[in-house]
Amino acid sequence: MQFNSLYFILYFLPAVMLGWYLLNKKSGKAADVFLLAASFLFYFAGGWYLPLFLAALILVNWTLCLAIRKRPGKKLPLVLGICVNAGLLLYFKYTNFFLENLNTLLKTNFTLRNIVLPLGISFIAFTQISFLVDTYQGETEEISFLEFALYSAFFPKITQGPITRQKDLIPQFQDQKSRIFDADGVASGLQMFTLGLAKKVFLADTFGNYLTTFFELKGSSNSLEAAVAILAYSLQIYFDFSGYSDMALGAAKMLGFDLPANFNSPYKADSVTDFWRRWHISLTDFLREYIYFPLGGSRKGTVRTYVNILIVFLVSGFWHGANWTFIVWGIVHGLLQVFERANRKWYFKIPRLIRQVLMFVSVSILWMVFRCESFSDFTWVMHLLGAKTWHWGLRSELAQSLSIPGLRSVLSILHLPFTDYSAGILSTVLMFGFSLFLVFVPENAEKRQYPTTAGSLLLTLVLFAASILSLSSVSSFIYNNF
Repeated sequence: MQFNSLYFILYFLPAVMLGWYLLNKKSGKAADVFLLAASFLFYFAGGWYLPLFLAALILVNWTLCLAIRKRPGKKLPLVLGICVNAGLLLYFKYTNFFLENLNTLLKTNFTLRNIVLPLGISFIAFTQISFLVDTYQGETEEISFLEFALYSAFFPKITQGPITRQKDLIPQFQDQKSRIFDADGVASGLQMFTLGLAKKVFLADTFGNYLTTFFELKGSSNSLEAAVAILAYSLQIYFDFSGYSDMALGAAKMLGFDLPANFNSPYKADSVTDFWRRWHISLTDFLREYIYFPLGGSRKGTVRTYVNILIVFLVSGFWHGANWTFIVWGIVHGLLQVFERANRKWYFKIPRLIRQVLMFVSVSILWMVFRCESFSDFTWVMHLLGAKTWHWGLRSELAQSLSIPGLRSVLSILHLPFTDYSAGILSTVLMFGFSLFLVFVPENAEKRQYPTTAGSLLLTLVLFAASILSLSSVSSFIYNNF
């Protein structure tokens, strides 16, 4: 079930909110059971087998947690738990990747398997591993099976995060204040949810149209179109993923819960380290806490620190997808961070604005590795970008792929002459100008306080209605594949 579907927005979420708050007036346990059932129903929408998979995984991890508590200090249950979760992730996500590469390298003929990837497996596996490790380290309180199951399956975050640790969510399940209807909290959550929906519908999907058209017409593309494609995908992936995160945080807030922020204006970063403190924060926190620090972090000398950084980013690349493009993307990010640490004395003498521009350009180029299905596609884009002679025109199909609904009507009312092409170019300029303003100027949406004034609620309702009316089709979120 997608957050940007009419079924979720108009039926599922309101019904869950109504049931949650009504049941909490009579029985907190009944409300928990209801919310757990709703979360399983949400997951069921992705396939009938998914609730069975999730239930089995919850039972296995709960059993291992009990074993860890029963024998403190014994590593066997912890190691077994990490192997189970990581093993499932490797099997579902990487089996065919390994078989393909074995066939290529060894000239073997292994048959690829028809493996269906469970929704959110990467997020679910990391969530379970974090709970097992925290339990082993004595950082978790004794909780009921129902609380653990709800923590594992909570629908706002199960498929695309944020990756939550037990301390982020379980205390809120136990806090009675979270169960009392709070009009201000619901209004604040609605504002956040609406902002995320608008990011997805009006910005991410529109930039996605440009990218789709660009790759469909790639036989005659030029340098400017390639540069616009790089910028478009950088904006698309940000508005798509941060839009989802806004919607996840908003949905949870409307139920009385606060999920951790996952973004903090990442394109304002002036270094690789700064970028990863701002982008997909929950993944960065996981990699730091459960991989980088256990490897020794920066405590074991310069060379070991650099190796640890590269290992972390290699894992990050693998986590994102079973393709060499993702792996290389992770390694390059790691190399950039190693370079930054090795040259920080002179690097941070560069004016901050220049560092921000360099960072944004570097990150944007690397994002194209995500969008390209192969290195040959990425090489083609880079070849266009590095052409000696640039062509400065956009083809009509590309210009019109970024068209703003209603712009032609406005131009007609103002009696301004226009053609389909000129209207498309104007739409392109307005789309990029407005999007870059949102990226670089305002405070990060996830950390902003949302005042519940009459004016803000009216604007929210107008934006909400406009977003709903623009939902002609349901497009998947990019990170839905991870």
